[in-house]
Amino acid sequence: MGPLEYLVVGFEGNRFTGQILRELRAARDKGIIRVVDLLVLTKDASGNLAAMELSDLSGEEAEQLGPITGDLLQVFEPDDVEAAASHIPTNSSAGLLLFEHTWAVGLKQAILHAGGIPLAGGLVAPAVVQLLEAELAGAAGQEATRSEAKVKAAE
Repeated sequence: MGPLEYLVVGFEGNRFTGQILRELRAARDKGIIRVVDLLVLTKDASGNLAAMELSDLSGEEAEQLGPITGDLLQVFEPDDVEAAASHIPTNSSAGLLLFEHTWAVGLKQAILHAGGIPLAGGLVAPAVVQLLEAELAGAAGQEATRSEAKVKAAE
């Protein structure tokens, strides 16, 4: 099995467009990930919580998700639900996603066969990623400006 990652994403209000599920399906179809479990939590204006796993969907709803539903192992425990629910404001929703990085299976095996021992890992904080993206976009803009100046100078 490849590395596993969990992700909790909050949504103000209780509306979903299906865009996220389309991207999950696309990543799965490319062999990049495997969705191991997916749970949607909703908290109404009174603070009442409802939890729904993909296995709870109607046949029509599940059909829209295609092959994602066939891979689910349903490993989220009640403690996972309680922990996530405690952070959801009223009239909001959250999606809990556990997925396998299937793209990394070969890399994991190569590391282990080479005697490598994973010492640390994790995700870079979203705020840091945004800063890096801004820096890269700025650098790309500067490079484009320099290239345009070179072209004009050559003319």
